[in-house]
Amino acid sequence: MNSSNPRWIALQVMLQVVDRGRSLDDIFADSWYQSLTASKRDLGLSRELVFGLCRWYYALSALLARRLQKPLRERDRDIEIILLLGLYQLLVMKTGAHAAVNETVKLTGSGKKTWARGLVNAVLRAVVREEASLDSNAQAQAYPDWMLARIHRDWGEQAEQLLTEGNQRPPMTLRVDTRRAKLDDVIDALRADGADARKHEMVATALELASPCDVTRLTGFEQGILSVQDAAAQLAAGLLVCAAGARVLDACAAPGGKTAHLLQTYDDIELDALDSSETRLERLRQNLLRIDKSARILTGDAADPDSWFDGNHYDCILADVPCSASGVIRRHPDIKLLRRESDIMPTLAQQRKILDALWRLLKPGGRMLYSTCSIFKDENEVQIAKFLDRHPDGSEVTLHEVPWGEPCPHGRQVLTGRDNMDGFYYALLTKSGHA
Repeated sequence: MNSSNPRWIALQVMLQVVDRGRSLDDIFADSWYQSLTASKRDLGLSRELVFGLCRWYYALSALLARRLQKPLRERDRDIEIILLLGLYQLLVMKTGAHAAVNETVKLTGSGKKTWARGLVNAVLRAVVREEASLDSNAQAQAYPDWMLARIHRDWGEQAEQLLTEGNQRPPMTLRVDTRRAKLDDVIDALRADGADARKHEMVATALELASPCDVTRLTGFEQGILSVQDAAAQLAAGLLVCAAGARVLDACAAPGGKTAHLLQTYDDIELDALDSSETRLERLRQNLLRIDKSARILTGDAADPDSWFDGNHYDCILADVPCSASGVIRRHPDIKLLRRESDIMPTLAQQRKILDALWRLLKPGGRMLYSTCSIFKDENEVQIAKFLDRHPDGSEVTLHEVPWGEPCPHGRQVLTGRDNMDGFYYALLTKSGHA
């Protein structure tokens, strides 16, 4: 099969996600993907197929299971994904039946499994003939069972809306360096570029685009005035409040969106950007170079400061810790396939270690902002409650006056899709005493 064929590309990507547990970000950065000869248009279609199938994988798998006399063998995973790609085109993309069926059937020849041509053809043509559709409860069926149960447990009556929002396509949101450019002027420049933008209702530095585009062609991007960042992630810099001359640590900093925003927001701060991944830190360096800002970049584990901390304590710490990423599932739908319920306990333990380790580095009177892109309460308000129990010298700075998010027993939760933002959690903590 020609490697420029978008459906063949989508099949290869999905096999890596399902069988090898690779994230889409990793695959798209891989030399194999970068070397593909497909046109920009065909690569766009392949990505539409991949993101869409990840989003609806479980719902489509349930529908497929009812149409097979017996489950496919594990060694025939490629045939299963071919069938799911066909179903996605027919039922979600609403691709013309002739193109969807014929082009999907052709994929069976790529794996030397010509026996499957009849099966794929029969299943897809039956779906067309019967005018089948996804079940009325497909929004919930689109999640793995463990994730579905946790969302219902944590959010009760709000769960159905959360599930629906998590299945939507995310907006493309820009962060504007408002110290260098006025929002209205940026909007005018974007419209001249053919990009329709409007101000975000909750976040003063954020603009929403009516439709996604190549950000590198927009006026202001190469100059560092524009960056791509969800509105909820843009809240962090304003919450931390760093005085001039403050020593600031952005732990788990790469790829550097919040690092850059802190540097664009506060004058004369000494910022250390820490991450355990040298590969991801290279992206941070590129981001800082583009916005013409500098930071001391450290490679190390936030839970093990002995390997990188120089003994000079911090006034402010941003602890944007590893998490389930359940709040950004509309942006990264492969999370549905990659995360396991068994991942949660180790993640909670890692968050706890990072919190406790970073707390020792904070000056008395200093502030630490705890952040996740999760909607699971165990990672958020429950984690902070346990932290405060362990650290009597810590107290919460209550976020009373902000207009966004849900008030929690500790911290504040942005629910996925609310005010068109990703799901994010913030808790602001301060250490007793004086510096």
